[in-house]
Amino acid sequence: MRESGVSELEVEAESREYSAARFECFGKKCLFRQAKTTPRKAGQFVTIWKRVEPEAPIAPFDIADPVDIVVVAVQDAENRGYFVFGKALLARKRVFSNGAKEGKRAMRVYAPWVEVTSAQARRTQAWQGACFVSVPVVGDAQYLAELFYAPSV
Repeated sequence: MRESGVSELEVEAESREYSAARFECFGKKCLFRQAKTTPRKAGQFVTIWKRVEPEAPIAPFDIADPVDIVVVAVQDAENRGYFVFGKALLARKRVFSNGAKEGKRAMRVYAPWVEVTSAQARRTQAWQGACFVSVPVVGDAQYLAELFYAPSV
């Protein structure tokens, strides 16, 4: 039987601007972030970084860190949804560090309703689309659960 429910919720005060939190859900270690709309570019921006010690500089997450999934909430005036990214996918896309390949401390996300014009944004929107669930849509709870069990689409 699948483990369900949210536990071990920890709000990350240092990144409260992005509603940052850590929790466990469906037996997976998760990070949560709320993406922000920026004035000049399509899509939304979100920070995804760690600080190893209080005075240390920020650093990208690493494939070896105890994080299974990154959940990024997005919304605009008419739409909302979540990206559910597995860490293997984020490592392949160089968001998480993997060996000598350093990851990123932030990324731009493009929900399906966002009209993108650049080729790079279209490519990013294409791979991110497999990780997106719209809210509310009938049946999304089941789809969201499936994303938690197969997060490296």
